[in-house]
Amino acid sequence: MMRPESASWFEILAAREDALGIAEALAVAGCAEFEACVAGAEAGGAAAGAEAERRRLRERFRDLERRYREWWPEWTPARPDHAPTVPQASPSEALAAALGCIERWAAAAAPEIAALVAAEAELADLAQWQAILAAPEIGAGERAALAAGDRGRRLQPALFAAAPAAWPTAPEGVLVRPFTGEGRGFLFALGEAPAMAQLAEQVATVGGRQLAAPSWIGDKDAARRLVARADAGRNAAAAARRRLAELAAAHGLPAAVAAASCCCWGLDNLGTVEEHRVLCRVTGWTGDPGKIRATLAAAGIRALVRFPPPPAALQPPLLLHNPWWASPYEAFCRLLGMPAGNAADPSALVALIFPLLFGYMFGDLGQGLLVCAAGIILGGRWPLARLFIPAGLSAACFGLLFGSVFSLHGVIPALWTEPLAEPLPVLLLPLAGGALLLLLSLALAGVEAHWRGELAAFLRHEGGSVALYLGLPAAAVVPSAAVVPVLGAALFVLLLSAASDGGGAAGRLAALAESLEKTLQLAINTISFVRVGAFAIAHAGLSAALMMLADAAGEGLASVVVTVVGNLFIVALEVLVVSIQTTRLVLFEFFTRFFVGSGRAFRPLAPPVTHLREVRHES
Repeated sequence: MMRPESASWFEILAAREDALGIAEALAVAGCAEFEACVAGAEAGGAAAGAEAERRRLRERFRDLERRYREWWPEWTPARPDHAPTVPQASPSEALAAALGCIERWAAAAAPEIAALVAAEAELADLAQWQAILAAPEIGAGERAALAAGDRGRRLQPALFAAAPAAWPTAPEGVLVRPFTGEGRGFLFALGEAPAMAQLAEQVATVGGRQLAAPSWIGDKDAARRLVARADAGRNAAAAARRRLAELAAAHGLPAAVAAASCCCWGLDNLGTVEEHRVLCRVTGWTGDPGKIRATLAAAGIRALVRFPPPPAALQPPLLLHNPWWASPYEAFCRLLGMPAGNAADPSALVALIFPLLFGYMFGDLGQGLLVCAAGIILGGRWPLARLFIPAGLSAACFGLLFGSVFSLHGVIPALWTEPLAEPLPVLLLPLAGGALLLLLSLALAGVEAHWRGELAAFLRHEGGSVALYLGLPAAAVVPSAAVVPVLGAALFVLLLSAASDGGGAAGRLAALAESLEKTLQLAINTISFVRVGAFAIAHAGLSAALMMLADAAGEGLASVVVTVVGNLFIVALEVLVVSIQTTRLVLFEFFTRFFVGSGRAFRPLAPPVTHLREVRHES
């Protein structure tokens, strides 16, 4: 549990046409991370040429996708003919066949797409003019002027469209009439040509544009003609969509797009799979070898599977195996990286340390239970909130020790002490706990050195500072133990001298200075844990201030409101502050002495997602 486990290397030998099926089945099962064997990746010109061809095929599909994706049909479970299936062929060959099908459809559908785009653009334009005609600001005279245009007139009419609040100040000599229609902003203007040109430039600067009036806008029956044109446009768009659907069915477009998408997914993730004339070899990593065999058997894929030692040049991904109660605390490790193969995974220890530190600083029975309840409620949507369930229970337990419930002291007896009454014990206990935590971090560093086969070197370099660190508190508590630091320094110098190659007095002095420096760092880190007790006292002081405010509010409803609002404020404030302080102590005081985050996490490949969908076309 403390040491990350390396993933197992697998090699699958199967028929060439089963490569995509193998990848899709293992990706759905979530049990494989694919990686090429070094020998395959370093193949010669043939492999490079094959990879170039795969890249070219993928680019062809991406180009078709960019141009035609909005006209591809939607896949639904109710349409079995649209069901995306994994091609039973080599990914490159299957992709080439699917691309041919899509390109044939594209050639046949080009006129229909153009007709659909034109019809929808006209419908959008007609909807805009329908809003203009419905506005009372545009009467028969304005419509007639727009239809006639300039035609040598001194005063020229124009109609602009922009956001309703974006109109600029009109130039001198221009008459303007702003209005809105169906949420759109319009501006009717009349003026001489130079001023109108200036107005057009100003409208363009605010994102507007000048509208070209149709010739029929001035007719008496313009509204009826507009409705007729809109009906014709809708019929034309519906006919184009119907013909596109017929072409998609005739060319097998849904299946072709799904196959091409799956092939691109396979080539993106299995581009270096070794393909031969008949067979293929799929390689990668797994955290569950038995699931690999079971998944292939369930998919009906006949293959040879073996789990040899991994290639020496590859770095195996790592897996963390923690019990359910410790797995949420893996988030602390991930903040600094994945633990290396010869490094300790402290998640189980953090599952004990984090709630203790949090609860000590946030010692209140009622508020702790509130934090726990919040963690239960929010944990479903925000997994990180589950950390507050044990933290809140710990705060409730320390609330019993401090005799605090919803900031009220004296309601329940303190099982240990009240922070404001006896602050010294509250400060000293975290100091002792911090010393034990630092010694635990050094012990973990020693365990990691043992895993690497470097325990003797670790003891030579760290043994003297640890001895001095242990001797300082012993000398402070027991005067007769004052000789311990001297013995620790002597031990360090002797051990380091034994490891040196005749460094002489200068080498021993340097070793002694290094020992003193490390001991001083440990002492400073230990003193940093005093903040735990200080925050516990600060919490008690904040609670006392709240009670003073409640007493000042008098009896009755006012006192209750002050107490409730004050407790909510304390919970919101201290959950943030205490979480930050606890995280800082865990990461910067505990982790820094042993944690090595240079590992690579095991990341199973996600299954392919079909690109088939329905898009509402908008101009």
